[in-house]
Amino acid sequence: MKRAALLTLLCAWFAFGASAVVSRAIFDRLPHLEDEFAYLYQARIFARGETHIETPKPIRAYWQPFLVNDGNRRFGKYTPGWPLLLAPGARLGQPWIVNAWLAMLVVALVYRLGREIYDPATGAVAALLTAISPAALLINGTLMGHTAALFFTTLFVFGLWRVERGRRALLWGAVAGAALGVVLITRPFTAAGIAAPFVAYFAGRVLWRGVRRAWRERLLRPLAAVAGAALLVGLIWPWFNYRVSGPPGESFPAYLGRFVRGDDDTNLYLRVWDYDKVGFGDDHGRYGHTLEKGWRHTKTDLRCAARDLFGWAAPAPDEVDLAANACGSSGRGYSWLLVPLGLLMGGRRRWTWLLAALPASLVVAYVAYWIGGSLYSARYYYEALTAVILVCAVGVTGLARLADRLARRAVTGFRPAWAVYGALGALVAYSLIVFAPARLEPLRGFGRISQANLDEVNRLRREPDRPLVVIMWGVHHWRDVAALMAVTDPYLDSDVVLARDPDQSNLDTLLAQWRDREKLFFVNGEFTYEVPDPGG
Repeated sequence: MKRAALLTLLCAWFAFGASAVVSRAIFDRLPHLEDEFAYLYQARIFARGETHIETPKPIRAYWQPFLVNDGNRRFGKYTPGWPLLLAPGARLGQPWIVNAWLAMLVVALVYRLGREIYDPATGAVAALLTAISPAALLINGTLMGHTAALFFTTLFVFGLWRVERGRRALLWGAVAGAALGVVLITRPFTAAGIAAPFVAYFAGRVLWRGVRRAWRERLLRPLAAVAGAALLVGLIWPWFNYRVSGPPGESFPAYLGRFVRGDDDTNLYLRVWDYDKVGFGDDHGRYGHTLEKGWRHTKTDLRCAARDLFGWAAPAPDEVDLAANACGSSGRGYSWLLVPLGLLMGGRRRWTWLLAALPASLVVAYVAYWIGGSLYSARYYYEALTAVILVCAVGVTGLARLADRLARRAVTGFRPAWAVYGALGALVAYSLIVFAPARLEPLRGFGRISQANLDEVNRLRREPDRPLVVIMWGVHHWRDVAALMAVTDPYLDSDVVLARDPDQSNLDTLLAQWRDREKLFFVNGEFTYEVPDPGG
């Protein structure tokens, strides 16, 4: 057990360090997807103790992706869970550190869960596989909310395990419910997919035993605590929506009723894309969504997951651009081979099957969503990572024990368990040394966003100690100056502020607005100190 705990500690610190390295070396600790820009923007607002800001004027000059302008209020379209968790990092000016710490906690928690359900060796193998997973290395280095959702998913499962074991069941029921509530306000549809197999399992247990017996055996009260805590934390979501977009004069209970009914004006996602819905039909998805399209996305994401889970695949050929959603078409992956082995070795424990049901539930659920997620790996399945890995880990340790038992019967004096662990170590080394760098490298500077853009601006500054405004003038794509957008605070009081004038109508207004700052212009792809001529 001491060896297992030591290995887990090393893996936890490796996860933290790897997140720090990937966030710097690959992503420059900048947002790259539109989602990340919106998360960071809202986190900076939360860090000031507010839910929204007054919409800055001119509106077009300070546009960022996936923000909503409701009257005179501006806020992010996403649920508040991840921005709230990201806010302390944003306050410190180091938002990357939140995912790094959460990655570390995930490794520690999956060890604890594996140790309790199975044994210390299985927990340690699960910790190792979680720390080195290329999917984890990628996601943990971003500003996406999947790592947070994975941690709280794992905590939810751990809490339910304690509930079933009867160890301070009421307390652990509340912990499990609160954890599920955080997943709900972070990734709502994912939370539904995660909860489904456990709801079915515990409902079946109650029905099998009968309600009265379940009450006498103190099973119903912890389950009620799960539901109550989840709903209580989940109320943060409609409360946030009410605060930022509730109609004047409407009470929160009235708004909550409309929110529960699913009224469109309570869904902030639809304020940006009116087709961003779960389900099937012509109004779901950019070009409509069908079961056939959903299955096509599922196959692509599963192929991606088979490569990225443990990196047991050939590196993608040079001509395949992984940054263009080609992960699923870049060759076969074999990470999935440990899953049937785990079901075989650990199948006598019903929790093995319950853990396996979690990823299956997510895969089925996301058939109903109109787009896949293979750019940042198969990220819609990421919250099932620790459940899958625990099943895989019990396959490894079960195979090692079986090999040892067979060797003892043959009286060979050789411990083949070490051969099993040695083979695992060789595969881990291959993943870290060969596959993971090849998988991550194409994402460096993705979307034309990199630290080099900021370095160029800082190099051109004539007065480094004076705040700077960069005015982008004329027709352009927002990604041309997205790095500057990422460092622009919602309150426009950061050292560097980006102001865009895409329709060439606000130059005089911007010059007057920023008369006290040094001004640098970006015109036709080049930086200049010469004021553009609106009539030129």
